[in-house]
Amino acid sequence: MLRYTIRRVLQIIPVFFIATLLIFIVIRALPGDPIRAIGGERTMPAATREALIQRYNLDKSLPEQYVLYMKGLILEADMGESYAQRRQVNDIFLEALPRTARLAGLAVLFQALMGIPLGIWVAVKKDSAIDSIVLVSTIFMLSLPVFLLGSLAQVFLGVRWGIFPISGVNDGLKSYIMPSMVIAVSLMASIIRLMRGSLLDTFREDYLRTAKAKGLGRGRVFGIHALRNAMIPVITVLGIDLGALLGGTIVTEAIFNIPGIGFQITQAIILRDNTIVIGVATFLVIAYMMINLVVDLLYAVLDPRIRYE
Repeated sequence: MLRYTIRRVLQIIPVFFIATLLIFIVIRALPGDPIRAIGGERTMPAATREALIQRYNLDKSLPEQYVLYMKGLILEADMGESYAQRRQVNDIFLEALPRTARLAGLAVLFQALMGIPLGIWVAVKKDSAIDSIVLVSTIFMLSLPVFLLGSLAQVFLGVRWGIFPISGVNDGLKSYIMPSMVIAVSLMASIIRLMRGSLLDTFREDYLRTAKAKGLGRGRVFGIHALRNAMIPVITVLGIDLGALLGGTIVTEAIFNIPGIGFQITQAIILRDNTIVIGVATFLVIAYMMINLVVDLLYAVLDPRIRYE
């Protein structure tokens, strides 16, 4: 396991540099003038403009800018300074990250708590009326836009019934429950269908018939042999969803007025604030690779047949 972990980390390093290089080049090469994010519509003196260009290393070539950026990131954990906000990207990011992390974490938690049991239930009730109803419902959930579901939740759960706050984060954890459930409903359909299909495939495996023939109890056969193995692809999807949500909650954050990473990315793109976009994208690359590594390592826990050499 240790050797496998080290090998996977070593594989991640070149992928990280290639991914961040591509992100850096694409963002920096976009048309437009990032210095305008500082001055806005005001006319900027030529001397001031030149000083800002030098300050943000915009007078250097793209490879030189990338090397300087990575040097600051690796040696000092410095993501640079925002053009528009005139603050360190680290500070902006550390303010936004906890909000998005709570939103994404709760969404995946609700997705798992609702989707996995329903998937197990319909697998056990295969070809029944319940199975058909749930499968049809998942098609409806997959086709329902997040902005529509979010608006309906605000009207009924927020305004009419007053169960949750309509928007903002002033009510602590309670503020994140409704938006995270909106995301979870959109994602839950895939988990239900995946859990059902994976469990049905596992039911047909020879080792389950062998376990039953040896006289193992039904609960032991189901819980230890069937369910653990069926959970492997589900865990993979949950990990992918968590990584994707860290940077993919833009619509939800806009609907519920949550100033998280999605909000900062949107504002940075509008204002051409490249340092924020690059900094957030760099973090998402790291987070996504780390989550995938953890998911890979969980395989051995869920399925003892898997051995990492």
